[in-house]
Amino acid sequence: MGRKKRTPGIYERGNKWIVNTTYKYHRIWETCATEEMAETNLRKVMTLIDEGRYLEKKRQPKETLGHIGKRYIEWVEAVGQKDVRSKKCRLEVLKGFFGKDTPIAAITRARIEEFQTWRKNTKGESGRIPAPATVNREVALIKHMLTKAVEWGILVDNPARRIKLFREDNRRLRFLTPREIKALLEACSPTLRRIVLLALHTGMRKGEILNLVWDNVNLRERFIELLDQKNGERSTIPLNQTAIDTLRSIPRRLDSKYVFPGKTPDKPFYDLKRQFEKAVTKAGLEGVTFHVLRHTCASHLVMAGVDLATVKEIMRHKSIEMTLRYSHLSPAHKKSAVDALESALTAAEEEAENRA
Repeated sequence: MGRKKRTPGIYERGNKWIVNTTYKYHRIWETCATEEMAETNLRKVMTLIDEGRYLEKKRQPKETLGHIGKRYIEWVEAVGQKDVRSKKCRLEVLKGFFGKDTPIAAITRARIEEFQTWRKNTKGESGRIPAPATVNREVALIKHMLTKAVEWGILVDNPARRIKLFREDNRRLRFLTPREIKALLEACSPTLRRIVLLALHTGMRKGEILNLVWDNVNLRERFIELLDQKNGERSTIPLNQTAIDTLRSIPRRLDSKYVFPGKTPDKPFYDLKRQFEKAVTKAGLEGVTFHVLRHTCASHLVMAGVDLATVKEIMRHKSIEMTLRYSHLSPAHKKSAVDALESALTAAEEEAENRA
């Protein structure tokens, strides 16, 4: 008589039998005394899942969204992610809708989709309807928080796993014209003006500027060296004369390492969003966020005739596809391409005639 075939997902560990498998997207974990008991328990759980009663039988976790959010932010800080502040802001939006004391088990897929609809049609503190990208980042946060809750053994399943994000239209890139740049700079305070100038002339991201330290600024060799937040690579950012003059005009505090220190010397300047929004409103501009300054830098580089490969290096884009978004701004780029084609074909024709 042949050896009994072992049921998939069941294995022996020491003197116990473990059920460790997934059935219809539900993770099943059981510890049993015998193999027969493990098989019986597995069949019972699979039946409950088929009848839609499995989650009702599981112990409902007592943790609330507030508890999980606090633990999640602590984890984000511990692993060294750079966008902690933006995650905290998104978490506040989520707690405002769901309620910080809401049990994490009560946040279902239906509720998250309700949040998507509400967020897409509700004006924020700025008085504007949030862009699809903003809503997507917030939904992505709750999805990842629930994923971590599963990993931490708090939830059995992530109800947000299959939620679809909104389509983001990245085809139209907002950038500032010279007249808009002038209006914005005139509306800025001295500190904000220096930050905006640095963003316009280097293409640096907001977090990179605010966390910039003097040790990474080399005015003699005209460059800034920093660790790229997106791909973890060390980057060298060239400085033009305007950027150098801007950096030289900054009063340097001996008690702080930051180029733009905050109220306390050990913290960088952080009260930027509100100041920037006030300046944008005062300048009479619409649809302008701080990231638009980065788009402005790249757009004017292309319009000035800088080749796309060089723009990619300056902007530190991960792929050339990101840089190609700006290619339509340079008719001269396409014209030079067809001119090169004409020259090559003409030379080929002349060579053929000479041979004949």
